[in-house]
Amino acid sequence: MAKPFYFVIQSWMLEDMHLKLAEAAVYAYIDGLTTSDVLEKKGWYGSKRRLATILHTSPSTMNDILNRLEKKGYIHFYNDVIISTIHREPASKTPVVRNPDTFPSLQGN
Repeated sequence: MAKPFYFVIQSWMLEDMHLKLAEAAVYAYIDGLTTSDVLEKKGWYGSKRRLATILHTSPSTMNDILNRLEKKGYIHFYNDVIISTIHREPASKTPVVRNPDTFPSLQGN
């Protein structure tokens, strides 16, 4: 049986890396496989077609996304393995609200 695995699309993937949502999902999946402490192998070991099936997209769309991520330097292909190249640790275990709409308005004198 396969070891459990999940991935998270982090806000910095959207805000700092300027990824579209589909790109962020693919990157987050590969990054999760690359940085996982539970998995023995690091990175994606499989075909692009299989990755497209897992992430519910077409093979041509997956190929386009992977090409864009590689061109930006966010992933690297190495002997049929895809690994992420940008890694960030969460700042804290407690979520930080960054949405300015949730901040109380400042009242001046």
